[in-house]
Amino acid sequence: MSLTFDPYAPRSTDLSQAQDVIMTNPTVLNELEHYWSSLPRTRGVPLRKDVDPVAMGALLEDSFILERVAPGVARIRVAGRNIAKLVGIEPRGLPLTAVLLPDARAAMVYYIEAAFNGPSIVELPLEAPRAVGQPQLQGKIMLLPLRDDHGRVSRVLGVLVMSGRRGIGGRRFKICDRSAVRVEHIEEPIDGLHVVAGSKATTVSHSLRVTETQKAQSKLALRLVVSNA
Repeated sequence: MSLTFDPYAPRSTDLSQAQDVIMTNPTVLNELEHYWSSLPRTRGVPLRKDVDPVAMGALLEDSFILERVAPGVARIRVAGRNIAKLVGIEPRGLPLTAVLLPDARAAMVYYIEAAFNGPSIVELPLEAPRAVGQPQLQGKIMLLPLRDDHGRVSRVLGVLVMSGRRGIGGRRFKICDRSAVRVEHIEEPIDGLHVVAGSKATTVSHSLRVTETQKAQSKLALRLVVSNA
């Protein structure tokens, strides 16, 4: 899903309406992943201490850092101003699931754990449903794992982007089931092993599907698809 913005759309001079517009960088996901990929790696994953806010520049406005405090629980340590405007409150200290609608929180817990335990890159399509005074919003969230000073994957560098008008009050989101979810496992190098020239590599791709057999119990199924190149 691509985020589209019309630079020629009429701009209101009314301050209250101007504050209602969510302006995000439509290329921020690719830019942040490129920055994350450029960082030095420790067993396949960058260190939190190597993330430089100065080098991130304008990406900070839509970015956040998570800290894992318990299985399935990751709190927002810092967040950009665009995220605070979008959700209508200061998100620091809140669990990431607080920006989701209640029905979507069990699924988000699953993807949070995928990011930390994989470790994996996770990219989810989100939408904020239409309501009175609140137009529909569409966007994405991406989770990029980081290691702490002890070598544990206990941090995540993330980004949340939306397209459209916020409307009245803060917004909450659900995972859009009409678009694909990306969960890309990060291979960690193993000492003593190397790739032999001319050999065929095996590609492993993860396809995750959330199944809801009972609304009171959000059961999650993981399907691993293996294809040989």
